[in-house]
Amino acid sequence: MNSPFGRYLLRLLLLPLFLASALPAWAQQTTHSISGRVYDEAGEALPSANVSLLLPDGKLRTGATTAKDGSFVLRGITSGSYTLRVSFVGYKTLTRAVQMGSKDLPLGTLTLEEDGAVLSDVNVVAKANEVVVKGDTLEYNATSYTTQQGAAIIELLKKLPGASVDEKGQVTVNGKTVSQIMVDGKRFFEGDPKVALNNLPAELVDKVQVMDRESESSRMSGFSDGNEETIINLTIKAGKKRGLFGTAFVGGGTDKRYEASAMLNRFTGDNQLTVLGSMNNTNNAGFSDIAQDLSQASFMYSLSGGRRGPGGGGGRMPGQIDGIQTSKVLGGNLSHTFNPYLILGGNLLAGNTTKDKTTASTIQNILSSSSTTQTGKTSEHNDKDTYAGNFRFQWKLDSLTELIISPQLRYGKGIGTYTSDEETLNDATNALISSSSLRQRTSQSQTDGDLRIDASRRLSDRGHTLTLSASGTLSNELGSGTYLSDIVSAATGTEHVDQRIESTKRSGEYRVRLGWVEPLGKGFFGQATYQIKGTNSFSERKAFDADLTGQYTVENARYSNEFHSDFLTHQVGLALKKKGSTYDLTAGVNLERSNLSSYTVVAGVNARSINRSTTNYSPTLRFSYKPKRTTELRIDYFGRSFQPTTDQLAPVQDVTNPLVVYEGNQNLLPGFQHNLFGRYNNFWTSTQTSLALFGHARYVQNDIVSRTTYDLTTGVRKIGYTNVSGNAMVGLGGFFTQVLPGKKFSVRLGSRNQLVRQIAFINDEENRSLSLRLNEDLTLNYRNSFLDINLRGALGYYNATNSLTSVNTTATKDYSVGSNMNLTLPLGFAIEADGTYTTTQGYAAGFENDQWLLNAGISFSFLKGKRATLRLKGYDLLDSRRSIYRNITATSITTEESNTLGRYAMLHFIYRFDSFAGGGSRSDMKQQGHPGPPPPM
Repeated sequence: MNSPFGRYLLRLLLLPLFLASALPAWAQQTTHSISGRVYDEAGEALPSANVSLLLPDGKLRTGATTAKDGSFVLRGITSGSYTLRVSFVGYKTLTRAVQMGSKDLPLGTLTLEEDGAVLSDVNVVAKANEVVVKGDTLEYNATSYTTQQGAAIIELLKKLPGASVDEKGQVTVNGKTVSQIMVDGKRFFEGDPKVALNNLPAELVDKVQVMDRESESSRMSGFSDGNEETIINLTIKAGKKRGLFGTAFVGGGTDKRYEASAMLNRFTGDNQLTVLGSMNNTNNAGFSDIAQDLSQASFMYSLSGGRRGPGGGGGRMPGQIDGIQTSKVLGGNLSHTFNPYLILGGNLLAGNTTKDKTTASTIQNILSSSSTTQTGKTSEHNDKDTYAGNFRFQWKLDSLTELIISPQLRYGKGIGTYTSDEETLNDATNALISSSSLRQRTSQSQTDGDLRIDASRRLSDRGHTLTLSASGTLSNELGSGTYLSDIVSAATGTEHVDQRIESTKRSGEYRVRLGWVEPLGKGFFGQATYQIKGTNSFSERKAFDADLTGQYTVENARYSNEFHSDFLTHQVGLALKKKGSTYDLTAGVNLERSNLSSYTVVAGVNARSINRSTTNYSPTLRFSYKPKRTTELRIDYFGRSFQPTTDQLAPVQDVTNPLVVYEGNQNLLPGFQHNLFGRYNNFWTSTQTSLALFGHARYVQNDIVSRTTYDLTTGVRKIGYTNVSGNAMVGLGGFFTQVLPGKKFSVRLGSRNQLVRQIAFINDEENRSLSLRLNEDLTLNYRNSFLDINLRGALGYYNATNSLTSVNTTATKDYSVGSNMNLTLPLGFAIEADGTYTTTQGYAAGFENDQWLLNAGISFSFLKGKRATLRLKGYDLLDSRRSIYRNITATSITTEESNTLGRYAMLHFIYRFDSFAGGGSRSDMKQQGHPGPPPPM
């Protein structure tokens, strides 16, 4: 490691040893415990009540939940003044000032009073509250949303107001992407929410809690560093809290469809152990791949030349599937609390996915005075393996000092094939401009390693805090494949390429951030930060022609290239926080100095090197207002500067495709992005009404956009880049739920809307595109002891206008009505059915979509406690499902359709088992209270 980057990384890897030797010197202060019991007014213990110990500034010092006998112990407490807060659903919150001295503090019995207003609602309502607002947490009652027997968590989330699941299994709630799943406050397969979403049975879940979690560095300092993530915490039903439990099912069906899954859990106190495995060919990928789709490997450029272009605001219609996928996964997750000061968590996972996808597409390219239409068909196959492991070591040396070390390692490999046939016509004359065909086979392996360290030391009870956050990442990617293409155009005649491509990519990144928090008095706090961040990347692409024996051994320098880049930034920041009893206001500014250096070699010729330094600033503002536990208003603003990429400054040319020429612009300026987020959540207990509103606005100064020149006669497209101000986006949405009189009916109204403005240049003329996307839905639900049924309707609208008049876009409209029904019958029988009718308008010819989707099934549960279930279900009974995608940008209008699973039927056998500690029964467990949200992690 003689390079500067190697030396930085070596220092980072030695940092844990330094901390391990230095931090114990901080741990000399004596600590004690606070204990007590929580009872109700009748003298009955309240298990699972939340007990929180707050610092004078209102931040959480530590917390716990009461045991079955109502007892709790808070350990590792130093002398000083604190506030103890005890809460439990249906009872008034108890707040008490405590003074910690030089010995343990027993508080005896703490009695909670019933909250009459809440209890009167809870006791008389047959239908539980669907959504409750608890501070900054949205809590969904899982029992209010019926799912089929054996359904995974992801099927439950699809029913939640404000939540959506895209075709890749990515979950968003109120416009924010969910990046982590937790189970009873413990991290579950860190960094890969798909594992929980596609493998945990929905029937285990009592509550679904959605909240924003700060990074470890922000949690330690109390100041946001901009790395907040949205997480979901799943609370397990009281009957599943302790002991050994699990679910297994196996299914076989028509068209050789199959599904099998098994999960074993052991939850004991604060410890959790989960082992799971699954396999299926029904598009249920139970994990996230590290490897990309190898048929579209980045070192094998496509003939369309569109991969590097700016994205648009499109999206596949809800519920559509991307090809047909087979997957297998085996994994384990552990969270073990050795003592209140030492927690170890981690997981291991191995998986395989194969995907087969065929796509028919139509792309209308917008030109200044005319347009072209590109039609094509593609076919791809991928077979990928993924192996991953990560661990989290959390050590609280004392009540003032904390250290977290999180290593991660991922490895992926796979093979893929890709075929494509396309042609482009002049819309005005219908004359052929160009045609192309591509056949490629690829193989690839990728290894990623990551180490993150977070540490903090509180130097006084007033809030003086020193924080350290450091991370390092290494990535290595190797790829090879054969590339066979033919391009016919007026510019080049016929261009034939038959080569073998070998690719190597290496990259590394390190980051160190130091922070100091200073209490200023009267609820004010100040923070100063310094951060250094560096990245290094190298890529090499070698092309080989066939020799006389047909082997690819002759290196072709014209089709080869390499790229080197180093990026270094120094950032200093200042922030001021004011914390009141009902609000929290933070404002700050960061100043950043960055340096970029890179050079490329294309076709054996050294391109001009790039060396540039820039200085940028980025302000931040955060306001949170919580007048009561069930109401929250939050507004966030942050500005972010960004640099031109090396591709935009001096792109590596894809010489295998003479129809696309990239031109760099070394005069590009840094851009600046303004972002404004807002949300309002409220829950009215007396009327059981929930309201959640969210908004996001973005405006970009000096954005980097494409400048395209297209020759209609030759089909050659030149793509360059320029700065422009005015690109913007506004998104508004939310949901409203209301339980109607009689308590058996409820209504849900959801809305997600987005307005996007994009600017691009086509043949030196500016095109301003303004696109509007509306998604509205209304659901009426009825539930009694044996029937759960809903009626829903939805409207989707998508349209765009362009300042260039060469193309007139037609608005697309999607209308749907449908119903879900679950009927419980005597003797263990149950019937489930769901149907949806969808009709569309405005799509390209051949893509109009009128379809009836109908799924239906019958199940029979038997054995003691209905542990076993047989279920027969038919999917897409009318065989009418279609997967259609539409996207509009300032340069093109894209419509495409991919293959789907189609009609099939499946017979499942489902078995549930449990063995509770201490001989407790299900009825015993159900008497426990409902837990609240977990303490902040």
